[in-house]
Amino acid sequence: MRLGELAERLGCKLEGDAGIEIRGVRGLEDAGPEDLTFVTEERYLTCLRDTPAAAAIVAEGLPASGRPTLRTSNPYLALARALAVFHPSAAAPPGIHPTAVVAADARIDPQASIGPLCVVQAGVEIGPGTVLEAQVFVGTNSRVGRECRIFSQVSLRDGTRLGDRVTVHSGAVVGADGFGFARDGARYVKIPQVGRVVLEDDVEIGANTAIDRATLGETRIGRGTKLDNLVHIAHNVQVGQDTVITGQVGISGSARIGSRVTMAGQAGVVDHVSIGDDVIVGAQAGVTKDIPAGSIVLGSPAIPHREFKRQVATVARLPELVKALRGLESRLKALEERLAR
Repeated sequence: MRLGELAERLGCKLEGDAGIEIRGVRGLEDAGPEDLTFVTEERYLTCLRDTPAAAAIVAEGLPASGRPTLRTSNPYLALARALAVFHPSAAAPPGIHPTAVVAADARIDPQASIGPLCVVQAGVEIGPGTVLEAQVFVGTNSRVGRECRIFSQVSLRDGTRLGDRVTVHSGAVVGADGFGFARDGARYVKIPQVGRVVLEDDVEIGANTAIDRATLGETRIGRGTKLDNLVHIAHNVQVGQDTVITGQVGISGSARIGSRVTMAGQAGVVDHVSIGDDVIVGAQAGVTKDIPAGSIVLGSPAIPHREFKRQVATVARLPELVKALRGLESRLKALEERLAR
């Protein structure tokens, strides 16, 4: 593809020869003379000067690179679009594989693709353009919208609802029983989990993530929200729109997570708390109480990030503070001994 055409498709401003032929996208260290590469920070400009790449996506405000450039205020977005141009998703043929087991009353759109060894149970609806790769299980009365991609060995348990353009990666389990038990004095009695899970449009669920069905009502993941691998969402949790939850985060039952929230790796949330919109929860933070909108929290228990940093700085000074305190104690003792004579 010629660089001028690529610039138009990526929404970038072209600086240099529009006629250069681009055949792929690679990083600075791997790019060849027919590749497009990218630079987001000034510290990588030295690497850009040394690469044989034909052209580069460069963030606005950075110096000219001395080669044809696609200038943009959002280089990562331009990179994402470029990768989609050169690495389009493989189209799956519509139809039902002969090894799939599909209930007689399941409604499968003719443009959907049901892969080998899938199981689609009674009352299921699957929309046009949706792809179920090998060994996907779709439980009774579930609904899957249009243009979804469900990768191999995913389980969508009974009653699960997926909107349009939802992606679920391998090994994820959506709609397993919530963890609910009551004591009868001697042992635990299981509380039936009779609710469901709803994934709204454009949600993406990472590999081996578990989202539990509600005890009653719904566990809901809002439009455009992205979950990383190995995330656990417990029963009755509500997550807003365009939220990002990264690996190994655990959210306990009935918690409320707002929109545009960022939760870093291994953060945890106790049950029944609320996290407001636009909150950032740092890595390994433990949220034990409600967090107001717009906050940044760190630590366990999670506290405002400035307070946490002050505490960390104070802890780092503890050895010298202890030494100073012992010196003061020694001087005080000497003074008391003189006064006692």
